[in-house]
Amino acid sequence: MKSQMFTAATAVGLLFISMTGPIAAKTPPPIIDMHVHAQSVASYGPPGQKFCTPHTEFKPFDPGVARSWPEEWLAQNLQPDCEQWVLASASDEALMAETLEVMERRNIIGVVGGAPDTVAKWKAAAPQRVVAARAFNLGRDRDVSPQQLADEFAQGAFEVLGEVTNQYAGYAPNAPEFEPYWALAEEKDFPVGIHIGTMPPGSAYLFGGAPRISLADPFLLEDVLVRHPRLRVYMMHAGYPHADKTIAMLRQYHQLYVEIGVLAVTMPRAEFHAFLERLVRAGMGKRIMFGSDQMIWPGIIEATIEAVETADIAKTQKRDIFYNNAARFLRFDEETIARHHDR
Repeated sequence: MKSQMFTAATAVGLLFISMTGPIAAKTPPPIIDMHVHAQSVASYGPPGQKFCTPHTEFKPFDPGVARSWPEEWLAQNLQPDCEQWVLASASDEALMAETLEVMERRNIIGVVGGAPDTVAKWKAAAPQRVVAARAFNLGRDRDVSPQQLADEFAQGAFEVLGEVTNQYAGYAPNAPEFEPYWALAEEKDFPVGIHIGTMPPGSAYLFGGAPRISLADPFLLEDVLVRHPRLRVYMMHAGYPHADKTIAMLRQYHQLYVEIGVLAVTMPRAEFHAFLERLVRAGMGKRIMFGSDQMIWPGIIEATIEAVETADIAKTQKRDIFYNNAARFLRFDEETIARHHDR
């Protein structure tokens, strides 16, 4: 009976289409993803890695009687203990194609960061979807001078400096070594996205001993903002888990924004909702931006969208997070905003 009903409904639908013509697909409301990576699928090890969406529990791990941290991390990625997960792309080409497919289907404009040559390939493949960003890390990029960055910016190689991952190299946001780069960003008026927040468990063991979770303190950004009042900066990962400090910084420095990259899928959903709703309840809904932190798992993007859509905040606040706040932060003009809305 169910099959017959489906067949009948299908026939009616086909008749309607034949009488009225094809139904035009409606463009979804636009989303700006402030945190997309353009990188190699081999960045985190062998192929076949999975990512929980969301992670639901952090189980104890005893390195004295078990495998090493890198072995444990890889094992968890190959065989995660969760009900929902997404699979990494099979190749660099597939990663770009699959990510851009999600962005096209969901009407996403992505701030895509990485090495300049890689980002240029993504930009060439989808010029209307990609806002070029320049990844930076004081440990890895110590030979990249402020003048080189200024030249790259002048040549149009990037519009956003980010993700700045100095935390992984053991540098605080206010590290003296990074001060010339903050000054450059203020002078040239390009925004900076800096990692201030959570990292993968065991990061100090996974990434050479330098990462410190203690550097994920939003207050470490205060001296930077005082010295550079015209600086546009957003905290990637929103300073999690320091909700109170994040709120205090947003209240004091109105040019500061945050984005929620990877939080929606690296913690239980109730915890993500509690953190996001806490920021909104504190009156900071106009300075929260959407970010997926898509690395090598394109499915993370839609999992993060779903997490925001199910939060207990108003629809207007969700639209601010998905698009309006980032459009303001990036200073999109009216023509660009109209194009994103298919107007």
